[in-house]
Amino acid sequence: MATLRELTEAIQNRRGVEAVVILGADGLLIETHDTAQNHAEALAARVPAVATAASQLGDAAGSGTAAMAVLEFERGYGVVLRLSDQALLFVSATADVALADLLYDLRQHRSSMAALV
Repeated sequence: MATLRELTEAIQNRRGVEAVVILGADGLLIETHDTAQNHAEALAARVPAVATAASQLGDAAGSGTAAMAVLEFERGYGVVLRLSDQALLFVSATADVALADLLYDLRQHRSSMAALV
């Protein structure tokens, strides 16, 4: 079975991915691979608020807890993936990332990633 470090490196090796951050639901950094120096700790501190807001929106819409949130920014994307009640994954990517492929792989491998945390 792969390690957390191998997991973050495998995701980061995709064209367009700048940072991969695995964090606790409390915002504490668990593991990161951040070649662009995007300040993983600052990202980890902010991701839980996004995950909470997305889940509140899902609840209000009658859709339930958010499993994944995709954010489009001026120069790229951010993906928040709920691995479990205790862990989240954040991926920062440039505008030229193969977004559909990335999202598909994250969904397909969510349970195996969650088992590593």
